[in-house]
Amino acid sequence: MKNKERLYTSVFLSPFSYLRPSVRTEAYVVLTLLILQVAMLFLTKSFDSLIIIASSLLSSYFVDFVNKEKNYRNSFTIIASSIRGLIIGLMLPSAFPPVAVFFVSLVILLINKHALGGFANSWVNPVAVTVAVCWIIGMKFFPEPSLSMEALNSKNIALSLIQNGSIPMNSFDVTVTNFLNRRVFSLFGVVIPEGYFSFLWDSHSSIPAFRFNLLTLLSSIVLFSMDVINPIIPVVFICTYSFLVKCLAPCFYNGLPMHGDVLLALLSSGTLFSTFFLLQWHGTAPFTSRGKWVFAIFAGVLAFFILGIGLSPAGFAFLILITNVLSIFIQGVENHFLREYTSSVLMQQVKEIKDGSNA
Repeated sequence: MKNKERLYTSVFLSPFSYLRPSVRTEAYVVLTLLILQVAMLFLTKSFDSLIIIASSLLSSYFVDFVNKEKNYRNSFTIIASSIRGLIIGLMLPSAFPPVAVFFVSLVILLINKHALGGFANSWVNPVAVTVAVCWIIGMKFFPEPSLSMEALNSKNIALSLIQNGSIPMNSFDVTVTNFLNRRVFSLFGVVIPEGYFSFLWDSHSSIPAFRFNLLTLLSSIVLFSMDVINPIIPVVFICTYSFLVKCLAPCFYNGLPMHGDVLLALLSSGTLFSTFFLLQWHGTAPFTSRGKWVFAIFAGVLAFFILGIGLSPAGFAFLILITNVLSIFIQGVENHFLREYTSSVLMQQVKEIKDGSNA
């Protein structure tokens, strides 16, 4: 009898199931992936960047918890504040004054929280606004490597930057590159030059979000596999931007036709990080498949004109702000067609009921 009673002491929600992870679960996943980025900063002893992140985190927590002690009991509020603060810190250069980071973030996040709808309802990305304002008031702190005409006219711009030391090589690059060429790329008849693995592993940019592209790519696999982000926008955006860089970019600097450096474009400017962590911020992206396609293609074209071939220190922040405005119009069109569709369905139901009663 006791065993039977124990069988009914727990209640389960089965057979109910979710079609996708909850917002809380998504937030936990994103926070974990961001913490990995911070862990890499610890491993590389990038303490200046860690101080910037601490400043942005402090301002983010202050906005959510000042005069509202009950928020400390809400774990989701803490997670959302952490995500927001971490991304702001990761998108700013290590040389930026930490005090300025705190106060700029504080003002922008207060406006976003009390005037623009907060975490889920804001039409503008607060991280992009913060980065854009920091760039305007402290442009000198954002690094922008210069390219010689010789490098621009070369077939491989990224390789030129690696060879001239603009992109440092790690000590283990040669060993890893030789292993990959011998064991992996030789199967396809391809050889990658030395330095590319360093660019992918750690570009040593002063902006942390630009540095660990391999970790960002692995994070994107997690985000896609767990259905945290929809793949339409990032995939279509990257394909559009890459196509334009490959085909059209050389026309602007007398480079070799159809030989634009796609790797440089994707591995610099924080392109990968911003694509996976910022481009689909809650409330700032369309919700239908057609809307996502339009949004992503427009963002890819815009990226080509703002970021160019890459190496832009803050261009992605302005790209996101422009696409946020575009998203308002796309969502307006989506809502219009959704209302029309709902009205047509209701009218059809009313007609069927009337026909049934008359019969």
